[in-house]
Amino acid sequence: MAKPEEKPATETSAEPTAGMSKKAKLLILVLVVLLALSLAAAGALTLLLIKQRAAASSENDTAHATATAQPGSPPPVMVTPGAPPVFVTLDPFVVNLAPGEGERYLQTIIVLRLADAKFDPVLKQYLPEVQHRINLLLSSKLPSELVTPQGREQLARELTDEINRVLGYPPPPPGQQALGPTGPVQAVLFRSFIIQ
Repeated sequence: MAKPEEKPATETSAEPTAGMSKKAKLLILVLVVLLALSLAAAGALTLLLIKQRAAASSENDTAHATATAQPGSPPPVMVTPGAPPVFVTLDPFVVNLAPGEGERYLQTIIVLRLADAKFDPVLKQYLPEVQHRINLLLSSKLPSELVTPQGREQLARELTDEINRVLGYPPPPPGQQALGPTGPVQAVLFRSFIIQ
């Protein structure tokens, strides 16, 4: 009977080290991939923080530019010089004027001049309340208050302030002069104005 050949000692001892080196290579590869992912995540986080700081600093610059801005106040209204005007025509208003000088009524068509076209959707969102406030203000006037050009100009200013208030831009306190537009509505214009 022949004895089975035994493998040399060098071959048997080489197999476990070859297996270890495969495991070690796999472990090193996994560690390198994890390190690369960690570095990529850290880089992305750093870029995000830099962008947030830049945005915060530009917001601070805007806040410093408006000296009248109060905490919790709406953002300032920016007007682009040279931009074409934006006009919005409202439906006609027919209201009874305040009693005192007989039965009189006012029929008018109001056109609003907006600071920017971006305020048009905001105005449309609040349009029912805007129309309600306009009706209340118009019906509170006496005919004698509205027959003069000065009376109509005063009414236009009151309407501008009231509409801006509805849109979240209250007028400046009495006695304080605004440096620029105080709200999205820059002016109220009357396309027709009939008192009967």
